[in-house]
Amino acid sequence: MFETTLMTALLVGLGFGILAIGALLALVAWLRRHHRAVPDAPALWRGRDYACPGCGAPMAPGWVMLGKGAIFSARSRGRPGLFAHIGTALPNTISMHVPPAANMAWHCAACRLLLLDHGKLVRD
Repeated sequence: MFETTLMTALLVGLGFGILAIGALLALVAWLRRHHRAVPDAPALWRGRDYACPGCGAPMAPGWVMLGKGAIFSARSRGRPGLFAHIGTALPNTISMHVPPAANMAWHCAACRLLLLDHGKLVRD
């Protein structure tokens, strides 16, 4: 009786483990399909000089890496909740590459404003 219960518990645990791995692999596959990365090239930056909307000074071009993606919520909808998940992240803000791809960005240090291009991820 004890051996049967132990065997059943082990099989149930193994089944849940396999399901968890399958769910993780499905999530990685979904992210790869919905987030595109392009090779780094100087042409990506041409014609992309921006002035800070706060002070009018030129913004410094650079890169941004985001943890679980950029999760945006319109002001009328309120702030993203504590449990906002990566499925709600803006397109092309989560990198599944090693080393990670990054988003092109422009920053104004004086105003602390950041302009982010999430049209694509850029990789080495």
